[in-house]
Amino acid sequence: SGRPEARALVAALAAGCVAGLASAAQAEQVQVPADAALAALDQCNRELAACRSGEAAGQMQAPSAARAQASRPPPPWPESYGTLLKFPFGMSDMKALKEFARLLWQPDGTAATIGDEVTDRGFAQVQGARCTSEMVGVHPVGGAGVRWSAQLWADAQDWCTSSQECTGIMLYVGKHTLNCHHWCGRPQFCSGPVRGEEGTERSAEWNLFVRMTPAAAEG
Repeated sequence: SGRPEARALVAALAAGCVAGLASAAQAEQVQVPADAALAALDQCNRELAACRSGEAAGQMQAPSAARAQASRPPPPWPESYGTLLKFPFGMSDMKALKEFARLLWQPDGTAATIGDEVTDRGFAQVQGARCTSEMVGVHPVGGAGVRWSAQLWADAQDWCTSSQECTGIMLYVGKHTLNCHHWCGRPQFCSGPVRGEEGTERSAEWNLFVRMTPAAAEG
């Protein structure tokens, strides 16, 4: 089976030769001499033969090229391809690896590891609670995807202390990955009074730090 394009070209060339002779005769309104017609036809035949010869050669070369391509050996694998990757730090326990990565990512610990009942800036910790007076949309410190750090915690306390409306800070301590991405490094703030359980609600994923009044801090 030859290429359709080549066969179409041969047919078009043959038809063009015949049509060319007829057109020339009609245009000049003269009878084409027999020897001139034979010479033109011979020229067409030679061009047609050359075209068919080229088509046949192409058909013979195509399978040869395909066979040559198929007979080539595949390229060699890259160096060390397929070898087992070494475990990071020589640790094969995935749980231990995650814990180690967490320590590298958060050298200052997390909000859940804050052990102070009252911080050095005067915030009393209430575990497993949120305030009911969240400052919605107020996030002056940290952000989504921000790493928790001691500096971030200090900045959050300083901002709350400098704000007359701020009465407390809520820190996310849950283990849900997506929630942690959004809130572990983005404290929330309270604006209403918090006295004992008044102004709070229970939440296992949050710890509340209530801003103490000077009198309460001294007491």
